[in-house]
Amino acid sequence: MIQLHDGASPREARQRAIALLARTGITEPEKRVDSYPHQLSGGQRQRVMIAMALACRPRLLLADEPTTALDVTIRAQIIELLLELQRDEAEKRGMAVLLITHDLNLVRRFAERVAVMEKGVLVESGAVEDIFTSPQHPYTQRLLNSKPKRSVLPVLPIAPVLLDAKNVSVDYPTRLPGFAGWFRRGRFKAVDDVTLTVRQGETLGIVGELGSGKSTFAMALLGLRRISNGVVQFQGRALGDFRGREKTVLRLNLQVVFQDTFSSLPPRQTVERIVGEGLALHRPELDAAARRDKVVAMLREVGMDRAALTRYPHEFSCGQRQRIAIARALVLEPSILILDEPTSALDVSIQSQVLALLADIQKKHNLGYVFISHDLQVIGVIAHRVAVMRNGFVVESGEVEKIFANSSDEYTLSF
Repeated sequence: MIQLHDGASPREARQRAIALLARTGITEPEKRVDSYPHQLSGGQRQRVMIAMALACRPRLLLADEPTTALDVTIRAQIIELLLELQRDEAEKRGMAVLLITHDLNLVRRFAERVAVMEKGVLVESGAVEDIFTSPQHPYTQRLLNSKPKRSVLPVLPIAPVLLDAKNVSVDYPTRLPGFAGWFRRGRFKAVDDVTLTVRQGETLGIVGELGSGKSTFAMALLGLRRISNGVVQFQGRALGDFRGREKTVLRLNLQVVFQDTFSSLPPRQTVERIVGEGLALHRPELDAAARRDKVVAMLREVGMDRAALTRYPHEFSCGQRQRIAIARALVLEPSILILDEPTSALDVSIQSQVLALLADIQKKHNLGYVFISHDLQVIGVIAHRVAVMRNGFVVESGEVEKIFANSSDEYTLSF
């Protein structure tokens, strides 16, 4: 785009691209500029999109949820960057921004005017301070009052350890710079010597910046990412020791809910098939009628009705799709549920509903959760213990109340 619109040479365009990546908070931009999208984390890809949008100094920037996948520190950097560009009079940009978001704190800090929409209708608009201090519409009032409440049961002292990760490390091959890169590969350590446990009925929260290794560690816990060192055990047995039918049973007990429901739910399958697919594999003794009954019962448990069976994922809202993803994982009655940023794309009211739903399901089925998030408020609501990750390391871990009240680590305090 820089070459096309500004007539820059390839060398100049590359230098400007590196500078833009640096300004949007990407570490080692000189290396990342040669990376492909699949080699970046979700937050890093979002920052690249923002750099692309800013590359040619636009007059109007349409920012549709630009910070949804970003942690609080990078979110602040991105907003400060946008404000800086707006204030930049040297190049006379005068850039206007139309910000679309469900983050109320972001609106209050960033916007001058706000418009509130419900079901396609503009229900209220005005100056930010007026709307936040004196909302008139019931929907606006409900949004501003939607704060998740902590509702978790204490973990029993005799609760068994379900998942145990000991000194786990995960490496990626990387190309070395210069001529040597054609012949040898370096190693990038995404997770470095992490030791954590999850007990029955317990929620372990994992928090950290994007690119800190949270999701990679989760995939290692599931056995979906090869570890270079250490061991992951389920009920005292290493994942690598499960073979044949035992491995199928292991998969049944370890389920996952992904952040992006658009890509994790098959777009051409109905809800009945999506939720019931695991039953067809793991419960072959059930006939079609029995599978449907279990699917309907699970959908009801996550707050959806029978009418959803014949519909497709694109016909639902983000919150409803997340409920479908949770139903798909829970219908198999697993022991451990790994939740990778399950509420980051949801507005505050739906986020509260999903967190309350997960807390109720945990109480009912005594599940162990691994809850990955960059939102400390969410972790404070749902988790019993928290581990803070940075650059692949666990810098601090312990009970949520103790870490939040008496953290001694500067990185944790920066959140």
